[in-house]
Amino acid sequence: MRAARLHEYGKPLRVDDVPTPSPAAGQVVIRVEGAGFCHSDLHIISGDIQVLPRMPLTLGHENAGTVSATATAFSR
Repeated sequence: MRAARLHEYGKPLRVDDVPTPSPAAGQVVIRVEGAGFCHSDLHIISGDIQVLPRMPLTLGHENAGTVSATATAFSR
């Protein structure tokens, strides 16, 4: 699958091929059909807000889509 990812603060996002995720117990995978870009994403890209995860970073937390995979069992 493809994802627009930040490799360096202050630089444009790059579209990378990344592995398609598999759901673990209690998780689902969503096929994103729409993605919003909020102001906090812009602050992260510019470097005004530096986040802890290592680069490259896939931004976005305002997404909508359909469930494309489910785990076969839930853990307790």
